Amino acid sequence: MNIKILAKGAANLFVKRFAGPFWFRRRQLVKTQWWSEQELKALQLKLLKRIVKHAYDTVPYYRKLMDERGISVESINTLEDIKQFPILTRQDVLKAGDSIVSTKYPSWLLRMAHTSGTTGTPMVIRRDLFSIENEHAFVRRQWDWAGLGFNDRCAYLKGRVIVRPGSKSSRLYVYDPMMKELHLSTYHLSTETARHYIDVMKRYKVKALFGYPSAVYPVARACLDYGINFKLRSVLLTSETLFPAYRQVIAEAFDCKVFDFYGGAERVCYIFTCEHGNYHIIPEYGLTELIPVDKSDGNEFKIVATGFWNMAMPLIRYDTGDFVVPSDEKCLCGRAFPVIKSIKGRECDVVRTPSGTVLGASILTALVYVVCRAEHFVESQIIQDALGHITLEYVPTKNCSGRYLSELENCISKHLPADLKLSLREVKMVKRTQSGKLRAVVSEIR
Repeated sequence: MNIKILAKGAANLFVKRFAGPFWFRRRQLVKTQWWSEQELKALQLKLLKRIVKHAYDTVPYYRKLMDERGISVESINTLEDIKQFPILTRQDVLKAGDSIVSTKYPSWLLRMAHTSGTTGTPMVIRRDLFSIENEHAFVRRQWDWAGLGFNDRCAYLKGRVIVRPGSKSSRLYVYDPMMKELHLSTYHLSTETARHYIDVMKRYKVKALFGYPSAVYPVARACLDYGINFKLRSVLLTSETLFPAYRQVIAEAFDCKVFDFYGGAERVCYIFTCEHGNYHIIPEYGLTELIPVDKSDGNEFKIVATGFWNMAMPLIRYDTGDFVVPSDEKCLCGRAFPVIKSIKGRECDVVRTPSGTVLGASILTALVYVVCRAEHFVESQIIQDALGHITLEYVPTKNCSGRYLSELENCISKHLPADLKLSLREVKMVKRTQSGKLRAVVSEIR
């Protein structure tokens, strides 16, 4: 057994479940999911007052903002009072820098993460350790709704690098026995590897598959095309728009329910799928405002949300850049959580190679910004302009040098399939859709 994998798994298990309030929060969430709408709003107001007070007391950015606008903790008496704060954009956060990070926590106690970048250039998020366990408790609620227990093994098709470029290893997966997670390489996903991944999942007796829709779909397609029988208890999808055709193929291939859920590294809003297949906003996680979008016939609403749990970097009225279509429907599950008809904010194309490899927006942005650590782009977009070629268009910062671009291009190219070539192109502004959205990946081939 690999000692490094075992050690990393043990560390993850400790941080996510035993270093903070995970078990307390989990027990609390089991109860609050059945509270009435009035009880949930009262809880939200309590948590909102707490995060506003914490922001004023420990975050320089918010102290200055609240003093300038005459906002006080005492002025937050209803959930509507949050509108005293201006909407916070990604650009505001980037401009604020360290001033939007709480001074309560020493830097060595903070953890760093990046947003996915599927609705804009990724940014760095600081997290305190307790927020990690609170987050894990909320995530486990979606696992509960999907019928999964702590001892059920789950396979992952997300952005983790399994095999480094140039490695002679042909093993495209790694199993973490502590967290009971089987991680499969999305960077090597093709028709051939998809069949291999199915064999590996069977060998490890996984009960569920979790990943990006664009990564899970090819595996499901392989099951149907080759007549492979592989039943799962559930499939959980996130980070990209789940198209109806994808959902149908995935559900048929694995003979199970599909649970699509929405969240973000900013940790301000969660939308889960319940046992009856409906999307629900999770009210205990944050205060989510749905703001009508012009020219959408009254159907689309922008998600602006205030997270309750990340004390290291509170985000109040944060514009997620994502859009939803709400519903007045009352769900048969019996929970008083708001229902969402569909999520519209993560629409991106996929990149396809001549050999059949499929790379979605989430995996590509993770490669550019997390694996290869792109830091000097204001914004960027990946465009597939030929079957074997992609162009990374970027708006540079003042620190974007020729040497930096050369090193970045080399790093990205090493991780891409051999039959997919990359070019970089500087632009003044990345193209938007008619509604003003920035799509991380655009395919010009069909």
